[in-house]
Formats: sequence, structure tokens, C-alpha cells
Amino acid sequence: MLIENDMKHLYVFLIILLGSLCMNAEVRIHMEKEAGVYKVPCVVNGLKMKFIFDTGAANVSISSTYAEMMLENGYLVESDFKGTTQSILADGSVVDNAVVNLRNVEIAGQTIENVTALVVPSQNAPLLLGQSVIQRLGKVSIDGDYLVIHNANIYSEDEIADIYEKAEELFQNKVHSEALKYYQIVYEFWGDNTDPWVLYSMGMCYSNLKNRDSAMQCYLKAIELDDGENDNGILFYIYSKLSLLTSLKKEYNKSLEYSMLNLKYATTDTEKAEAYNHLAGAYNNLEKLPESITYANKCIETCRLILKKRKLKSYEADDYIYSFLYKGWSLEELNRKEDAIDAYTDGKKALENYKDEHFYQDYLNLFNNGLARCYKALTNY
Repeated sequence: MLIENDMKHLYVFLIILLGSLCMNAEVRIHMEKEAGVYKVPCVVNGLKMKFIFDTGAANVSISSTYAEMMLENGYLVESDFKGTTQSILADGSVVDNAVVNLRNVEIAGQTIENVTALVVPSQNAPLLLGQSVIQRLGKVSIDGDYLVIHNANIYSEDEIADIYEKAEELFQNKVHSEALKYYQIVYEFWGDNTDPWVLYSMGMCYSNLKNRDSAMQCYLKAIELDDGENDNGILFYIYSKLSLLTSLKKEYNKSLEYSMLNLKYATTDTEKAEAYNHLAGAYNNLEKLPESITYANKCIETCRLILKKRKLKSYEADDYIYSFLYKGWSLEELNRKEDAIDAYTDGKKALENYKDEHFYQDYLNLFNNGLARCYKALTNY
């Protein structure tokens, strides 16, 4: 067992060492200056080409002349063409561009696979190296005639898949600071083509490291990358986290907005119960007490439905317990002390079989304090 543990520690050390080496990688590419612009030598599908380095361009673009030449000589095949898209020119006119998939683009020994490029319907259009490649290179800067790639992506797609697996393993083992480094490598490699779940995981790491602002940035970027696809139900989870983060930052109106979106994307009873609880909390924070009671009741009813469906004697869900508190607090504020007593008593019953001793004791104290306040108020009255 000792040897096994030592091997695990060595494995984690090697992962961390690899990460530190990778994070410091830097590549310098000499660019050729022609007619006031810098050109970067590239190899596209095996063909040597020179592209203008253009950080203002969203995509790689090639002229129709180059596209025809590449097609005629086997550097492109018919299946590489992926339809058309429209672009607006400086004079306001709209043109159709063919969309082509460049299977691999090699720059200074780094190979980037599956790059989307536009074919400009002009024989003399320049070759532009835009953000669809630049973002996937890593952080870049200009030093004289050199393009410098910091934290360069020196990996193949298979290696990036392995790094992602390492990030997931570190995350599961709650080594959040190291997991974050590996998720970052994956994100730097794929850029805006990154799976939004990677950004969600990065947000979770930042949250666990108490860096709420960075966590929010990751969640919002994940929404942007998802582009309304709601891949594997990710939007429910993102809006749940955003609801909690904005509540912690006391941005209660924003928390309510995110809670509404959380409910919009809830599909299962468990997800709906969580969303109802977030809404109860958001309305409670905004002192909209009748609304808070309404959603607390919805959460309680949904959790009881889950109990019935699963034939359980108890349902160990934090949302279930929180809702009794939101209901009790709101009823107290509305001076409905007897109803608040019922809510706190029901909450204590729901808490009876909770296995997490710390959670149990903390919330038992909250329910007992609420009951004490209500009984005292009724006695004084």
C-alpha cells in the first residue's frame, strides 16, 4: 500500500512538473515584412504559404485563386468545403464566401487541426491569418520582426485530450489550483472552439479557490461558447452557479435574473426543486416575501413528490432544507408567527435523517432559533 501511495504522489508530481514546463514554453517566429505588413510562414495541408498576421481578422481567409490551385493539386478536396457564409465589405456591400476546413495548419512546428477559413471571391485577395488560428496558438505578442507565442501550444489533439483527463482527475481529487492549470492549457489550445464544459469546470475551480470574479468570467464565457446549444444541459448548471455567486456578492436583482434562467433550463424534478429554492432565496433577499414563500412551497412540494416517486422515507437534499428556512423567515417578517412555527417544525422533521453531521447541527440550530423567536414573540404578544 505504501508503494502504491508513493507512486500516486510521484504521478501527481510529474503532472505538475509537466504543467510548469508547458506553461513556460515560448516560441519565436521570424516574420517577413512586405509592403508594410508582416507575413508568417505556414504549412497548410502540406503546402507552404505565407499569411499576413492580422489580429483584427476573425478568420483565416484565402483568395479564390489559392483555393482553386489547392483544389487542383490535392491540397484541398471537395469534402473540405462546408457551404457558404456572407460578409459585409467596407463599402457596405454583401458578398458570399465559401467556407473551407483546413485540415491542418503548421506554424513553427505547431500543428493546429481543423481550422475554418473563408474563400474570398477575389483573385488578388491577401492571405490573412486571423483569430481562428491566433487564439489557438496561445498568448501572442510582437517583438520587432518576431511573433512571440507565450505558453505555446506544443501539443497534438490527442495530447490535449490526455491533459484534459488529467485536469478532470485533479479536479475530482479536489486539487483545484493544479486542475485549473490543465484546464487553462486546454482552453488556450482550442480558443473559441473549446467545449463550454471546460470553462464551467474552470469556474468551479475558481469558486473553490474563493476567486468569485474569475469564476463568473468563466461561467459567462461558457454561455458565450455554448451559443444557445445547451450542450448536455450545461445552461442549467451555469445559471445555478451564477445565481449563487451574484447572491454572495449581494447583487440580488442579478441573482433573481439568473434564478429565472436556472428554472427555464431545469428539466428534472431535482433540477426544478433547486431552481425553485434559488428563486425563494432571491426573492427573500429582495424582501419580496410572498414570492419567496410561493417558490419555497414549490420546492418543498417538488421534493415531497421525489420522496413519493422514489419511495423514500427521507430526502437528503440541501434545497429541501433551505426552502423551509426561506419560508419560515418570510412568514416571520410578515408577522405570521404561527405559520412560521409550522415551517420551522417541518424543516426539523426533514432534517432528522441527514447524514452530514455539520450540516445537520448548523441547520438544526437555525430552525431552533427561529422557533425560539416565534414563541417569544407570541408570548410577549
